[in-house]
Amino acid sequence: MMRRVLLIAVTFFVMAIFASESEVVAFRATSYLQNGKFVKSYALFERALLASRKESDIQAEGRILIAMAQIRIQSLEYEFASQLVSQVRESALDSNAMTALLLTRLSLLNAQEKYGDAVNLWEKRGKYLVDEAPDLLQGSLQCEVAIAYAGMNNKKQAKAKLDLADDYFSDDAPGKLNFARARVSHLLGENTADSLYAEAFNFSIKGNHSYMSATILYYRGLCTKSVALANDYFVRSANAFELLGLPNNKRRSEKLKRDIKE
Repeated sequence: MMRRVLLIAVTFFVMAIFASESEVVAFRATSYLQNGKFVKSYALFERALLASRKESDIQAEGRILIAMAQIRIQSLEYEFASQLVSQVRESALDSNAMTALLLTRLSLLNAQEKYGDAVNLWEKRGKYLVDEAPDLLQGSLQCEVAIAYAGMNNKKQAKAKLDLADDYFSDDAPGKLNFARARVSHLLGENTADSLYAEAFNFSIKGNHSYMSATILYYRGLCTKSVALANDYFVRSANAFELLGLPNNKRRSEKLKRDIKE
């Protein structure tokens, strides 16, 4: 069964029982995010951030900033996400948080199609990571690296990283893996991209991952050669993003629909 875990939830590692105010509020924020309530979740993360600073807990502050940056990436607010990442004090992070920070930086670069920068970051920092992070986090990291290599048309490395991600996930995140495979296939110009997106979409629907479902529809719109089908995908994704409270994502889908109509 596909885990109900978004990328942002991965960055909070395995959250157990928390005692501090910042950790309790951050856990609540993660729960709201898993249910697609982005605005409420972000507001709670802001509260958690203030609480962490009141507690002088720079480790908690770093984790919360990473989570907030992931939300900004998902809502296409890249400059804001970069500002949040720049506030993280790396010296205070443990190996799990360092992995999550690298994942966030790679996600930010890939989202902006700065694939060369993402590959350079990975090759400079990735090999120094301690392989102690949870498998789901490690698998997500390998997926981002695969997308970066695919964006640079390095098929061999992209496929190798997907194989590593598959090993880490161990069938626990088939939807996430299929989405990464679809993105890699799409970037490499392969004919299998749409069928892989369709598989990832089915897993997302079954797992009730509204954000991922809308995102896949957007990419399927980019992938298909049929104008009518592309417009249908863009309309559906725009409607979903609007209901999720993500206006930037909605406008992106709407703009592409108009461009194709022209």
